[in-house]
Amino acid sequence: MKQIYLLLLFCCSILYSQEEQKSIVVLFNSNEFALSSEAEGTLTAFFSDETLVIASISIEGFCDDIGSTENNLILSTNRAQSVANYLKKEFNLNCNSIQGKGELPLMNSSVDESRKNNRKAVLEITFSKSSEENNISNKDSEKRYKNYKTFSDKLVVGDKIIIKNLLFKGSLTIFENPEEAIIELDKIVTYLNENPNTTIEIQGHVCCIGSAHSDAHDRFSGKNNLSHTRAKKVFDYLIEKGISPNRMTHMGYGRKFPIPGGIESDNKRVEILITKI
Repeated sequence: MKQIYLLLLFCCSILYSQEEQKSIVVLFNSNEFALSSEAEGTLTAFFSDETLVIASISIEGFCDDIGSTENNLILSTNRAQSVANYLKKEFNLNCNSIQGKGELPLMNSSVDESRKNNRKAVLEITFSKSSEENNISNKDSEKRYKNYKTFSDKLVVGDKIIIKNLLFKGSLTIFENPEEAIIELDKIVTYLNENPNTTIEIQGHVCCIGSAHSDAHDRFSGKNNLSHTRAKKVFDYLIEKGISPNRMTHMGYGRKFPIPGGIESDNKRVEILITKI
């Protein structure tokens, strides 16, 4: 019995140690609650990590000492809410607590610097990571793509092409960089227009999930079907560009086919399989 208890205690300690906490501070301009591009970049840099499993998010807004107590409380609340609205819109994340705390006293620094640092929202995030990156040297980085072709190659049935620079925000079907994504997607459009008899399968893959799950969680669908919804995102774009749906299928493969020798983030990808020439 004692051995079982110790084993359970050890397992619980491992699970607990996997949970982390992080504080993020975003600053605001004087008397404003709209997020700056710098603040949005700070939030995106953290929450786009697909290995994150968010347990809770709390946000507190603050102000400097300029203005009335009543107005500062309203402004600080609006700042916290502005951050929460951004997380919901961009990452479909809900916050557990959103509070305005009003003004902060001046610190022992210059008045201007102290007021600048007090115009802020502070996020307290509890999270864990579903996987860690495998180590791989830059020297070997291209070897993992040796079995893939490009649209400039002479393609045959069975060839696969990875759509590079098609990066998604964490657990979403939203592109991190829409301009770069469109450039890559239009390469598929061009190839299919130049080869009207070719048919393809659009294959979605994900990273960073354990063996207990067949696919990653899509925050919009609310289901574990992220590889499928990302493949369909590409499918829908090609239809919008005039490619017949009869020439395409789309499938989600979860993490069934990780890239041999690749880092874990390589498995978050979309591939094109040539099915008919």
